[in-house]
Amino acid sequence: MDLAKNLYFLRRSFITFLFPAILIISNYIAVHFFTRISGTANGYLGGMIFYWLLWCILPVMLWTSKTNRLLLLKVKRLNWWQILLLIVPVVLVAGFQTMASPVQEVPAGIIVVSALPAIVNAVCEEALWRGLFYDHHQANFFYAVIVPAIWYGIWYYVPLSIHPVPAGDFYYITGAVIAGCCWGIVTYTTRSVFWGIVSHFVADWIRLSAIYFIQ
Repeated sequence: MDLAKNLYFLRRSFITFLFPAILIISNYIAVHFFTRISGTANGYLGGMIFYWLLWCILPVMLWTSKTNRLLLLKVKRLNWWQILLLIVPVVLVAGFQTMASPVQEVPAGIIVVSALPAIVNAVCEEALWRGLFYDHHQANFFYAVIVPAIWYGIWYYVPLSIHPVPAGDFYYITGAVIAGCCWGIVTYTTRSVFWGIVSHFVADWIRLSAIYFIQ
């Protein structure tokens, strides 16, 4: 029993402190490698697929039980303040996107195609940054919400190293930390990532991520 507890403690510590750093460094190397051999658009897409499959889906499948994965996807009723928290990331992204490329200047095809990477990214990132951390820190708000939000913000340096934003990387990363806190609080209080996925999807769709893949 003591051995099992010690192994769980080690895994939880690894997930909290070391795993995100390894994820960020390896993804930075991967996305720049793919970019060098296949160009910016294909390299960016290759880096994101590498991130989704190896660093989002696989850890969640390995480190959470089937029962917990099902619980994390349950639809829960929201309070008014939880709804407001889900709106905040959408408003932040809308502001950044308006500065980057107003909707009237974006082809309709880009808007439609952006729905696919938006839903894939929302599911993968919420399962990882909110679901996995909450699953291992259900009694600790700081480690379940704040720590992964900070790591999530730092992770954005990877795509920003390929596609800087007009507003500035610092403000974008800060916005990602704020969004991560909002989604994390909702996950922590509802014990589900469902609504975080919905809000994240809307935010990513507004971000029109297909622009980065089609250049």
